[in-house]
Amino acid sequence: MTLTPRERRTLDAVCDTLFPRLAGAGDSPHHALGAPDVKLADAVALAIAALAPRQARELRFFLAFLDTRGFMLLAAGRASAFASLAPDAREAALLTMSRHPWPVIRTGFQALKRLAAFLFYSAVGEDGTNPAHAAIGYGPPPSPRPCRSRLTVTTEAGSGQSADVCIIGSGAGGSVVAAALAANGRQVLILEAGPPDQAADFDQREVIGTQRLYLNNGATATRDLGVAILAGSAVGGGTAVNWQTSLRLPDYIRDEWAEVSGIADFSGDRFTRSLDAVSTRIGVGTGESVRNPNNAALQRGCEALGWSWTEIPRNARGCDPSQCGYCVFGCRVGGKQSTAVTYLADAQRSGNATILASCRAQALRVDRGRVTGVHAVVRDERTGAARHITVNAPLVVVAAGALETPALLIRTGIEHAQLGRNLYLHPTTAVGGMYDEPVEGWLGAPQTVLCDEFSRAHGAYGVRIETPPIHPGLFALAVQWAGARDFRDEMHQLRNAAAFIALTRDRSGGNIRVDRDGSTLIRYRLDAMQRDLVRRGIESAARAHWAAGAREVSTLHARPVRIRRADGDDIEQLATQVRRLPVDGNRSQLFSAHQMGTCRMGTDPEWSVCDENGAVRGIRGLYVADTSLFPASSGVNPMLTVMAVAHMLGESLRA
Repeated sequence: MTLTPRERRTLDAVCDTLFPRLAGAGDSPHHALGAPDVKLADAVALAIAALAPRQARELRFFLAFLDTRGFMLLAAGRASAFASLAPDAREAALLTMSRHPWPVIRTGFQALKRLAAFLFYSAVGEDGTNPAHAAIGYGPPPSPRPCRSRLTVTTEAGSGQSADVCIIGSGAGGSVVAAALAANGRQVLILEAGPPDQAADFDQREVIGTQRLYLNNGATATRDLGVAILAGSAVGGGTAVNWQTSLRLPDYIRDEWAEVSGIADFSGDRFTRSLDAVSTRIGVGTGESVRNPNNAALQRGCEALGWSWTEIPRNARGCDPSQCGYCVFGCRVGGKQSTAVTYLADAQRSGNATILASCRAQALRVDRGRVTGVHAVVRDERTGAARHITVNAPLVVVAAGALETPALLIRTGIEHAQLGRNLYLHPTTAVGGMYDEPVEGWLGAPQTVLCDEFSRAHGAYGVRIETPPIHPGLFALAVQWAGARDFRDEMHQLRNAAAFIALTRDRSGGNIRVDRDGSTLIRYRLDAMQRDLVRRGIESAARAHWAAGAREVSTLHARPVRIRRADGDDIEQLATQVRRLPVDGNRSQLFSAHQMGTCRMGTDPEWSVCDENGAVRGIRGLYVADTSLFPASSGVNPMLTVMAVAHMLGESLRA
């Protein structure tokens, strides 16, 4: 995937335009930094080479188009190759592309901008540092403390493996089932596509943590890049990198799930007992939900407005506050009660569980309607070489997540009208607030305050406002580029920035398909209600910032809506604009950290891919145990819910 000289010339020009060395009166050392100072084009070229083949091809096509006069005339109104333009003309061209009426041009711009912005503020040199970090006041992670426990994880396997049970995925669902079956005397083999990293191995620098511990090096997105997707791919799955929010499925959604799926357990005592059991095992409580300035701002805004808010229960037990915030790139001390220190540890203590990491399941082995094992590829951590292996197992539990589980079933040749459909993402956007006092949102427990004032804005559907941890790479990826100086000015305020996210419960789903090379394709489109909820979330998050005392509030629209107290602006100005602006199709930044549906469970064979016990219809011995089972979106962070579902599945399989 080496770029051609012309592609590289264009990439250099794009990086230099997005991040030029600025030299004006009063400019800081941060403004004086440019793309060459962090070797940005080199970093982006390496990132392109690591993308899925289709993504890499499309980015290279876009670079090639930027080198043609015809495309530049259509995309930017300038009949000249991008790299041949003067610097001011290049900036104007990129601004035009960022707001272009053609979605494909907006998508191409966003692909390059997001990669470049993330890497400008996260890539590290040979000395392990990034000059932008000191310039904006971002601190490196503290020195690690010894972790209290360690799993035995291997990346070595013979060409043939055998087990009583093969579980694909070590996250919230797969680990709970693994512990139950291992305790029952079954020999369990757990395949994890992510690396073998555990507490002592976590680097906690943003670029390294993102590229090692997140699916597709953190570059997962919907087909049109309209929603950037964060999904864990590590030992412990999403529980290794999530923000520890441990919310129970609300009763009204439990009742809805029971009705639409036909599974009475969702509204009954059995599901409640499973919620209780997993909550106890992973230490859910509010004792360590200490509010950092980012979360305190949300609480302050809610109280000023008279809105409902609550302290978030978290799966924390003995966290080190100096490490918290960086734990989104792996917890070094074992305070985050991920499955690596709970259910996977339980499974291994039984003596019956083996964890094979850097191992990606390619297809299931099926013979005459019964699963017989798995075809997988193991990657050597030192050389990158791949080796094919075969796993023999009469029972297979797929827990690869709502994106990869349906893709695996489709690659296997399993057919069902609902397979891969009904994908829910909890589409989420953010609103930034700049405060007079330092916030340093990368320090402290990531998420401890929840505003649920608008959780039922449309019946059972609505918006919840939470806070994210703020690290410079992800913050830069999210902030819209409205010109080089404007962008640099925004990033220069990072220490004083707080962020509120508006998480929406979606009703209409997307779908998962498989590309010709076997990779996963994600399609998702907001419906009218969802677009209204996103707007409602943006407006509400902005009002909370303003009420909390922010001196400036800005949105993530392609043309950011921004108000400043110093200019005499008013929150109603922002609200009026937000209500009429589009929020989809790369015209406003959207994220997803929750993926659900795609193999939903239920009693109706036509409606559901899996039955009430998680068994895949038509294939004996094959089960699913992850968020793809959800009959509808959960509306809240799904970790506890999927663990409870997996707990019930483990009980059934042990019987």
